[in-house]
Amino acid sequence: QGQHASWGGRRVHARGQKHQLRVHLAEAPLAGLARRKGTDGKPFLGPELVQAGERLREDFERALMGPRGGQNWDRFLSGSDRGGFNADGGISEGPREARKRVSDAMDALGSGLADVVMRVCCFLEGLESAEKRLGWSARSGKVVLKIGLQRLLQHYEERHGFVPAIRAD
Repeated sequence: QGQHASWGGRRVHARGQKHQLRVHLAEAPLAGLARRKGTDGKPFLGPELVQAGERLREDFERALMGPRGGQNWDRFLSGSDRGGFNADGGISEGPREARKRVSDAMDALGSGLADVVMRVCCFLEGLESAEKRLGWSARSGKVVLKIGLQRLLQHYEERHGFVPAIRAD
């Protein structure tokens, strides 16, 4: 399995410091955790929890994009050139709304849960590395992450009417 891994670095900013993390570029940590089985034989993370984490990551990525500085391809692809240019508009309300959604989600989670969810879902940091950086004991992050994703899903359902495409029963 290691021979097929595509390793790379990812720079993250945490608590005013820059860190270089080693990540598997071909797979998000949630995907690996979703394949793991719990003691009952069911997946440790249900598909709805993975989708909530992926939604947070998508907003996080959009929030980092910032206003467009180059060619605006939206008008070219849609065939419309009418109306004013809104640097923060676009397919999903743009970066400003994405930043607000990420901020609201982090506020809903609180500091302990937000830390591990942000590291694993957004920075794509492995769970063992996140535990070390947060000063937690080994294997404690798995349970805290699951609780964080459950609260994140609840936040998305209540605040945004988020309904996962797949729900575990």
